[in-house]
Amino acid sequence: MDQGFVLYPFSAIVGQEKMKRALLINAVEPRIGGLLIKGERGTGKSTAARALAELLPDMEVVADCPFSCDPHDEDSMCSTCLERWRRGEPLAVATRATRFVTLPLNASEDRVVGTLDLERAVREGVKDFEPGVLADANRSILYVDEVNLLDDHIVDVLLDAAAMGVNIVEREGVSFSHPSRFIMIGTMNPEEGELRPQLEDRFGLCVEVSGESDARDRVEVMRRRRLFLDDPQVLRASFHGAQEELRGIIARARELIRSIEMSEEMMELVARIAVEMGVCGHRADIATCQAARALAALEGSETVEVGHVREAAEMALLHRLRKTPFDEGLKDMDRLDRIIERKGRPSVLSLQDSSTAPVVAEAQVGSENGDGERTACHAGAERCAAPSSAEMEVPLLQGVTARGVKPAAGKRSNAVTESGNGRRVGHRLPRGDEDIPASGLALEATLRAAAGRSTGGDQPFAVRREDFRYAVRKRKSGNLVLFVVDASASMGCNERIEATKKAVGLLLEDAYCKRDRVALISFRDQGAQLVLSPTSSVQLANLRVRELATGGATPLNHGLAMALQVAKRELRRDPDVVPVLVLITDGQGNVGYLSDNPVRESLELAAKIREEGLACVVFDTSVMPSRTREGKPLFSHARRIADMMGAEYHRLAHPQPREMVDRLKKLL
Repeated sequence: MDQGFVLYPFSAIVGQEKMKRALLINAVEPRIGGLLIKGERGTGKSTAARALAELLPDMEVVADCPFSCDPHDEDSMCSTCLERWRRGEPLAVATRATRFVTLPLNASEDRVVGTLDLERAVREGVKDFEPGVLADANRSILYVDEVNLLDDHIVDVLLDAAAMGVNIVEREGVSFSHPSRFIMIGTMNPEEGELRPQLEDRFGLCVEVSGESDARDRVEVMRRRRLFLDDPQVLRASFHGAQEELRGIIARARELIRSIEMSEEMMELVARIAVEMGVCGHRADIATCQAARALAALEGSETVEVGHVREAAEMALLHRLRKTPFDEGLKDMDRLDRIIERKGRPSVLSLQDSSTAPVVAEAQVGSENGDGERTACHAGAERCAAPSSAEMEVPLLQGVTARGVKPAAGKRSNAVTESGNGRRVGHRLPRGDEDIPASGLALEATLRAAAGRSTGGDQPFAVRREDFRYAVRKRKSGNLVLFVVDASASMGCNERIEATKKAVGLLLEDAYCKRDRVALISFRDQGAQLVLSPTSSVQLANLRVRELATGGATPLNHGLAMALQVAKRELRRDPDVVPVLVLITDGQGNVGYLSDNPVRESLELAAKIREEGLACVVFDTSVMPSRTREGKPLFSHARRIADMMGAEYHRLAHPQPREMVDRLKKLL
């Protein structure tokens, strides 16, 4: 039997109890708003999501309806089924299993929401709709792997449909809607990029998963996986009883949840938890109540208890306590437990005092520890400098574009795009036999072209293919900010590298706000290292900056060569990306890359960078004088590199984070 069509049993998954409970909650209460599963690779996220569909009961659908309408529920029918039902026409009924619909990572908006045939709408006045993923997912499970890598507007469309239960498609004044109620399950690895907190908040529940830490559990994972690969049916047969038991629990819970009510005391507890935890909005309260009722139903209880509220609150609050990706969020539940122990009653201290006092204490301790850990700097010594606890204002950056490079999707500056997204600024003629998608047709310009062609003729007005006009749109663009940092001993004592790390850290938050990606290359000893591959995960970027080791020789040329390689690689992957190279060095390179003359080689590499049309900024941290005794100007090697790159140049002999940021904000 082909294993590609055999599901791994849900009950055979070892550990990951929180994730499995959260999935079962969504199976019992699909209206909760879906589930976001965060975790590292290989922790069973996708396996568990796919296995859930097998546990859901079969459902009756209108046999010839593309939206799988419920033949017994007038309120959830599409317009076609509803019209037939009101005419008294019998609806053919079929029974089928719950679908598991996967959204492709590169899916376009038309593929997700569906498309309207505008040509037929203009010519015949008929709304000819081609169903998309949201139509297939109605009354089923919609699985979105790597949801953090989707375009934000696609995620917004998905979450809007999940919240309203309706998918509305509008193209050039033509509108169509259909039911779209589904259980949305999104998975993501935070190391590969962040999902904006505003989008995270739209998911009803969230859980974090990691690999099992118990050796016996890991052995059991290997044993069951080997058995499944050898003969899937043997493993499935051994868990058949457990699977049937879970199906029965879900079916009974779906019936029981209708009669479960939350007491005023429990609802007040939920409200107190949300207030004291500082949660914005009311989604957390609503999701906690829905999840608590589902948990009670799963356990066969007719009342919601404190334990149900506690477990539900952890899942509903986990992703809602971060205002930005730099916030830690809900890492431990001690505070939640204290609130529940008080049964929601206010503490002796005010809310403001209880929330700020621990933070101040921790900041003071961190400052003292940071000072105590600082060590003297000496040539050739490796160290990992402690991050500063000083608060800095986050800079607001401006826009920069590389010569001859078209900007990519983001928020920094306007760029013409043909992706179908963005603000319409004009139209153009199609190129040759180019096929125009429904979202790309400029309807008004098309009608004007048809009217102009038909004027004075004997034939009636009609739209032909030759009249089609393609919409030209603009959207915001972002950058790939590539930091190339000198971490060698020649940078001097801890002050310079600490200033550099602070400046990079400050820029990370603004990069997040502008939807930029960042990368970090450091060079020291005998080579360069890609410390951080291009990513939008600011949490990971912050961690890499703080852990940056320093000391040793200055292989400047290795850093320049690696920066050029990374930029060219990213341009091959996405020709629209805008790499911006930020070099921070004293220019005292003393290790060759492919040559025995590191000085000449560095200028040759700088020239190659300029040939690629990359936007560059150089911060010179050298301490050499700017003029001779006779008053003649002295140019450091970092200055010569900047000139050869065609880069913006700034001399900062004693760099301060604020000064570096102020210089950069005018350029980026």
